Parts: sequence; structure tokens; C-alpha cells
Amino acid sequence: MTSEVLYVTGAGGHGREVHTYLRDIQDAGWTGELKGYLDDGLAPGVYGRLNVLGPLSYLKDSRERGARVRYITAVGGNAVRREMVRKLESLCGSGGLEPWTLIHPRAWVGQEDVEIGAGTCIAPGAIITARIKIGAHCIINMKASVGHDCVLGDFVNINPGATICGWAQIGEGAYIGAGAVVKDKVKVGAWSVVGAGAVVIRDLPPSITAVGVPARVIKQQQ
Repeated sequence: MTSEVLYVTGAGGHGREVHTYLRDIQDAGWTGELKGYLDDGLAPGVYGRLNVLGPLSYLKDSRERGARVRYITAVGGNAVRREMVRKLESLCGSGGLEPWTLIHPRAWVGQEDVEIGAGTCIAPGAIITARIKIGAHCIINMKASVGHDCVLGDFVNINPGATICGWAQIGEGAYIGAGAVVKDKVKVGAWSVVGAGAVVIRDLPPSITAVGVPARVIKQQQ
């Protein structure tokens, strides 16, 4: 029997990306088994190449005997991803279901004091250098880079091509848009949104939206 089985939660765009990553990981030698996808918004069935088994509650009564049961969230929205994790923990408790960390074989992850939290997805082309702490259930997307001595909270999403410079701190649930730059030693507050292409040169408070070069706050989140 397979020693590790994996469920992916979320069968939208990011879910399809995760499916391609998993094929590459299998080619690189992963011996686990992808059981299928779970999505509260879709009826069971096959969508393209994704086999949707049912809603998240499917896992409550579908435990695999003799195998580690793992899951990874595949939704870009940080708040939605957090709610998925909370729901799974409520349905399944603390035993028998573990978050799985996806590190694509074509990501570059340094070997000096890099900590990557459970359930995080490191996409192809991502660069993570040295003395970095990345929280749980984050997304470090394609060709994003995280410089030395950075700290990222749980549920952060660093979009494609974004650059996080050294010693930066990205708060829980923050969303850094595609191609954005966060300057060294800058702090981005929890659950803030940095727009695509923005350049953050000074600290940003929690729960705001900032855009532009240099980035300026345009909205306070509700």
C-alpha cells in the first residue's frame, strides 16, 4: 500500500497549477499517491484532468488505513485558504490528517537556515536564499524571490515575479502582487494587499491596500 496519500483542496486555477507541479514531483521520484481534489463549490466529477471527489467534508469519513493522509490547499485567496485549513482541522481533528509541503524540483531553496512551514507551496522558478522563515500554508509563486533574513507569516501569497528583499517582514495573510518589490528591511502588515508592480519602500500597516511606485495606501480593508 502507498505510504503517503495526498488530497488537494481547491480545483480552480491554482488547483490546476498544483496538478502540473505534482506531475513534475512524481517524475522527480515522489512515491506518494494523489487521491484527488476536494472542492465545496463543485459536484463530484472530472474537470479537465482534475478528479473532484467531493466537498472538504469527504475527508471526515475517508481515512486511508496504513498510510499517511496529507493535504495541500490550492486556492490563491489567503482568507479562503485559512478558512479551508480551519474547516479541515474542525472536521478531522489533529490526528490522521497532515498538511503537505510542496517544493517544486525547479525551485531554488538555499541550505542555510531556511524554514518552510507545513502546507506551503513553492512553485517552479521560485528563489529562496538564506536565513529565511516562511510560515504555514503560504504560496511562493513562479519566479518569485525571497531574500536573506526575511520572515513571512502564515497564509502569505507572493505572486509571480515578485521580489522580497533582505530582512523584510511580511505579515500573516499579506498578498504581494505580481512583479511587486518590497525593499530591504521593510515591514508589510498582516492581511495587507500590495498591488501588482508596486514598489514598497517604507513600512505598511495591517489590513490596507497599497499600489504604485512608490507604493501608497489607497484603501483600508473592512
